[in-house]
Amino acid sequence: MGIIFSMINSLIGGGQGVAEIVLVGCGCPLRGMGWYHAVQLLGGECPSGKLAYIVEPWFMGGGASGPGGPEFAEFQKKAEAEHGVKFFKSVGELPPVADGVKRLALISGRTSDNPRLMSESIEAGCTTIYLEKPGAPSVAEIEKMVEVSKTKNVPVLMGYNKNVCKYVSRVRDHASGVADSHVTF
Repeated sequence: MGIIFSMINSLIGGGQGVAEIVLVGCGCPLRGMGWYHAVQLLGGECPSGKLAYIVEPWFMGGGASGPGGPEFAEFQKKAEAEHGVKFFKSVGELPPVADGVKRLALISGRTSDNPRLMSESIEAGCTTIYLEKPGAPSVAEIEKMVEVSKTKNVPVLMGYNKNVCKYVSRVRDHASGVADSHVTF
């Protein structure tokens, strides 16, 4: 979450005010990376940003009645009631950005959808994008995304979680049993 703090502080000019955050691709509670970001934001771990909107195409559409759908519906109900978060099925449904408000998107969607979601988020008024890895299915698509962000003058930051690889887990497990060992990335 540290990079998100830095990104939001930079976006709003060093801590003057609160940025409006759009989470695009929440995913299933206790499984989706987007959901973990939502929990951190709703828990107040980023005081310079407020999670205002969640866009979740799958669980608000075809996946609503499938595995994870009921858990998502319960999370949605709670986030709306306790935090005033508004939920949408698509980025295109977001309301316009209010005057003087800085809006950023935290995109944690399916890899194949991310290029489109990034473009839609920029069109919806997001002036900074935090994109979870891997970003797009190919280098060519990432290069197109870079061009779009440059043309629109919208910075894009890429997330990377180094703790999920099974080999990293094995190294950490091994190191925990070796005196004076240290694993650095």
